[in-house]
Amino acid sequence: MLMNGALILAAGLSSRMGAFKPLLDLAGKTLIEHVIGHFCLFGCQPILVVTGRDAQLLEDFLTEKFPGRIGFVRNPDYASSDMFASVKLGIKALPADCTGTFLTPADIPLFDAALLAKMAAVPAQVVRPSYKGKAGHPVFLRKSVWSRILSYRGDGGLKGALQTEPQAFVEAAHEGILLDADTPEDFQRLREFLCRMTQ
Repeated sequence: MLMNGALILAAGLSSRMGAFKPLLDLAGKTLIEHVIGHFCLFGCQPILVVTGRDAQLLEDFLTEKFPGRIGFVRNPDYASSDMFASVKLGIKALPADCTGTFLTPADIPLFDAALLAKMAAVPAQVVRPSYKGKAGHPVFLRKSVWSRILSYRGDGGLKGALQTEPQAFVEAAHEGILLDADTPEDFQRLREFLCRMTQ
């Protein structure tokens, strides 16, 4: 049986936002609750969250919200390392029987389980959602590319590690896959887009 995991990157400083992004409220749920909810609905196992800033606060919150469903990996160097360091920590923590993993930052909540199903059905080693020619998140990484990611020491982070790997794209139904919450302005756009979607 294929077992697809999920890695959620939540170790960043949230410096441009000015508030701790994973726990920002979006339509009655935190950003990271939206993200985890989609992965739970699809049936991802395990679901791992890479924590850093306010790690204990976030881990306690998610343990209460999703008892027994979430694993955690702490990035002790979150204040001085980049997101790619968290990617590597997360991949190293995936169990041996995991055949692939979705990967996304915690602040991109507007994908859904139907998109995950379409992505997992594509046989490529790297699968990304796109909307009108722009690639978004989450990314799906089959196990065969993990060693390349872990051994990569060049520039460009994950993009650099996968630059020689053919990638397949799945067209998303809307631009939510492109919307993050890096800044207050980004977050407001995200909220407005979700409001339009649910009207």
